[in-house]
Amino acid sequence: MSRAIELLLEMILKKEEEARNAYLLAIREKESGLRNLEAINNYREIYTGELNNAGRQIMNTGTLTQYNNFISRLDTASEDQVLALKKADTIIEEKKYIYMQIQAKRKGLEKLLEKQAEKKAQKLARAEQKMMDEAALHSFFKSRDR
Repeated sequence: MSRAIELLLEMILKKEEEARNAYLLAIREKESGLRNLEAINNYREIYTGELNNAGRQIMNTGTLTQYNNFISRLDTASEDQVLALKKADTIIEEKKYIYMQIQAKRKGLEKLLEKQAEKKAQKLARAEQKMMDEAALHSFFKSRDR
């Protein structure tokens, strides 16, 4: 039975590693999304500053419309990135939950193997003690018969 548990443990260890990697990947993807959001917001800030500078000069309506349209697209990209980050948070929590579940299974199997090893050691110790008792008893009767 312990060999079957050992094989199951090996399989669980592989699944745990895969779940851990998926969890870490989800975290890295969120971090990437945060950097993207920061870049979009920085670019919007820079572009808005350019619009303000250009606004101090004489600007035609077409140029002003182009600036405003581009800023609107940056705002939309920022909103989309915020939604993606919320989804990333959900994915991270799901991956973390899966990882923790598999980790708990692994720990349970390891505990089971430990208990089996302890029982086996106790059984061997009892068998050895029984053998020693029988040898002592045999020695006692042998010395008594003389």
